[in-house]
Amino acid sequence: MTSLGTTGKLTLAFVTLLIGVVLIGTVATQGNLKVDKLVIADESHAFTVDSGVDINTTTAYTVTNAPTGWKIADCPLTSIVISNVTGVALTETTDYTITESTGVYYLKNTTATVAMVGTDNNTYIDYTYCGDDYMNLQWGRTGIKLVPGFFALAILLTSVGLFYSVAKDQGMI
Repeated sequence: MTSLGTTGKLTLAFVTLLIGVVLIGTVATQGNLKVDKLVIADESHAFTVDSGVDINTTTAYTVTNAPTGWKIADCPLTSIVISNVTGVALTETTDYTITESTGVYYLKNTTATVAMVGTDNNTYIDYTYCGDDYMNLQWGRTGIKLVPGFFALAILLTSVGLFYSVAKDQGMI
């Protein structure tokens, strides 16, 4: 087996460094997809009205990305805000009730909710949920977050080692 010459080492060092620079963003982005929760803003739900004025309090509304499977227990909805057409937030337990683990909510017949009748008959809900590929284990998320850093260090050290080897071969060190 022949060893790399100076030109080969320089070429390999630059190629390694270039590949590292190109891939580090992709590795980090893919890792973030596994550790970041997803945010929904202004998901619209049309509500029903009884007698033309009162909110139907028996109608259940379910968010589009309601937790299913393992997410019911391990990753319920968070950061939930239900608001009217003008963006005024309704008050949980006063104006509505919600079960975070199922994504089901009920409107109550209160002054704030009845005031929405006739405007556009919609509620708008903001929430944070876990995607299907979300890593729900804290130690797993930590490990995934460390991968891009270690990848960058490995590429950098490989390139530095090759540059050092070239300098040593040329008698610079």
